[in-house]
Amino acid sequence: MRFLAPLRDSYPAARLWLACWLGLAGACHPGGDCAAVEHVLVNRNGGLQRLSGEVLEEDSVGSLLLATDEGGLWPISADSIEERTSDSAPLVRLDGDQLGARLREELGENFQLHDSKNYIVCFNTTQAYAKWCSSLLERLQKAFISFWKKKGCDIEQPEEPLAVLVFGDRRSYERYAKQDLGGSVGNAIGYYSLQTNRIVMYDLTGSQSLRRQTNRRGKLQDITALLRQPAAEPLVATVVHEATHQIAYNCGLQKRYVDNPVWLSEGMAMYFETPDLRSNRSWRGIGLVNYARWDLFVQNDRAGKNGTLKDLIASDDRFRNGRTAVDAYAEAWAWNYFLIKWRGKDYVDYLDTLRAKPLLRYDSPAQRVADFEKHFGDLAELEEEFVRRMRRID
Repeated sequence: MRFLAPLRDSYPAARLWLACWLGLAGACHPGGDCAAVEHVLVNRNGGLQRLSGEVLEEDSVGSLLLATDEGGLWPISADSIEERTSDSAPLVRLDGDQLGARLREELGENFQLHDSKNYIVCFNTTQAYAKWCSSLLERLQKAFISFWKKKGCDIEQPEEPLAVLVFGDRRSYERYAKQDLGGSVGNAIGYYSLQTNRIVMYDLTGSQSLRRQTNRRGKLQDITALLRQPAAEPLVATVVHEATHQIAYNCGLQKRYVDNPVWLSEGMAMYFETPDLRSNRSWRGIGLVNYARWDLFVQNDRAGKNGTLKDLIASDDRFRNGRTAVDAYAEAWAWNYFLIKWRGKDYVDYLDTLRAKPLLRYDSPAQRVADFEKHFGDLAELEEEFVRRMRRID
């Protein structure tokens, strides 16, 4: 493929891909009938952690997939289990007040809560920044669900509020993030945790520090001004990107711990992430051309560096290799943009196929390609259509 499009400056990917969460398959909401709760003491990162929840899957050696009351979904290997007991009480999902109390108990009294319709933001930065985040996420969720419903998806707004943790500075964020990301924490300025169902980030504007220094910063108008600067573009994109993952796996669009190809999940998040610095809230719409990704794709195409569509579908390896991940992300954005925009019904049907797959079963490369071709047809013909339509981007 060869494209002729102007190149613009691009920013590097600054996030770690994590598998995301649909909801508690079989988990209980108040009044529902559920299995007994299991209490598991787990050796995690050299320390002990107690988890309680409903067992969704268990293999012959005792490894578990455990759904917790706050929306977590934990794969636990048998050799990490130090102790395991059960009781007759059903698993009941935490409501918003209970979730907020849990977060504050965990993080400490210097954290505050900001509640909105669909989110609980637990933070130790400024109230204004927490409100800005909440406002952005509410607008994103409303737009996201409306977008996919118009395309015929049977999805619903999450029943319980979603958790967002905002740390006042990078150092405290990294201390917390190490338990989820380990040594990869330095590569991520925000992430969505597959296990806890939380978005975790830090105040990207530094408003807490600025307020202490000047006794002026930290107001909503100051934050808005900072986030309208070009340098803030990747920061806003990261917040939207990770929030897109969280929404997708909590509204029913995708199902967690089935074989969701990385190119699909990441490309979809990039389709929604594109900032609009002309807006007073830095983001306002869906499906804008993500020029940072597109221009890199075009540049790599000219240099013969892009992989084939078949390779992108069949394997996630290029996303997990630091030398090829940024390029693979650009290809994922380009293909998701094309498929959502011009093959939307097929895309929705493909999502249905993926969602119906069994938990913790991963397909062969050949099966991945077969599933894709079932909905989108011959790869060579699709690539011809891709080139023809995407050349219109300027």
